[in-house]
Amino acid sequence: MAESTPGTQSVPGQTPQSEPAVAPPPEHPEALQRLLDRFPDCFVPDWRFADGISTAAVPPAQLVDVVRWLMETEPRFDLLVDILGAHWPQRELPFEVTYLFHSLATHWRIRLKCLAGGEAPALPSLVPLWPAANWPEREIYDMYGVAFDGHPDLRRILMPNDWEGHPLRKDFPLGEEPVEFYRSPTPPAAPFPAGGDIEPSIA
Repeated sequence: MAESTPGTQSVPGQTPQSEPAVAPPPEHPEALQRLLDRFPDCFVPDWRFADGISTAAVPPAQLVDVVRWLMETEPRFDLLVDILGAHWPQRELPFEVTYLFHSLATHWRIRLKCLAGGEAPALPSLVPLWPAANWPEREIYDMYGVAFDGHPDLRRILMPNDWEGHPLRKDFPLGEEPVEFYRSPTPPAAPFPAGGDIEPSIA
């Protein structure tokens, strides 16, 4: 008769004990999941990112609330790393602004994406929360034409004030200014006499 391990014998009429259920791993990293739970209108975009940074798409009307929540809720995302713009003409909302935040305590990062469209695309400004957003928002306004409502000094930062259009839009006309190259008819004079030292001049 085979020996049985203590505690594993089955008794007639008794339900066998089963292993405790193991909870499935979370679908998203902790910070991203908490954001999605707090703001149900936010969602994870369909595309994936090679850098692995947690990313959420945020409705423009909730952008300021989401960013303030990230600043005030532990772990706090207390560093605005960058704000970037992009233009995708084939999309219904062709202008995309990306915000990257960093937590100094945990070294986690989270990325927010906000879309705008129409003849005069606009998003809320983050300058009242993050003064460091001032120049990046001006650059996106200059290059893509996306305005930022509530910005204290929204004007061009790279192009001249009288420049027409926004150079980084995909539909911006390409242009060029031809450059004429020429060769001097005579070689330039040698800076020093050949084959000898320079004698000091006598005043």
